[in-house]
Amino acid sequence: PQQDTPFRPVIDFVVLEWAAKQGFVAAGLGVTLIPSLAAAAVRPDVVVVPLDPAEVAPRSVFAATPDGVADSAAVTAFLELVTPRAPGR
Repeated sequence: PQQDTPFRPVIDFVVLEWAAKQGFVAAGLGVTLIPSLAAAAVRPDVVVVPLDPAEVAPRSVFAATPDGVADSAAVTAFLELVTPRAPGR
């Protein structure tokens, strides 16, 4: 059911390390979002709940290459392979 006022979470901690995030969740101190690739590697005392893909923002993925260095043939081939498959790019 939709609420009249938007949900505004209270954020007391920002944790960057994945192991620490799981520790906070396991201790009942919060929730975290987890990418699908990492969902199989959670602690046994943490439950992963799938979200509705229609309600989740798309994930941005970037290719990183060294600055000031010409791309190698392998890098060029990789970028040519993945760039056309990036929606909206």
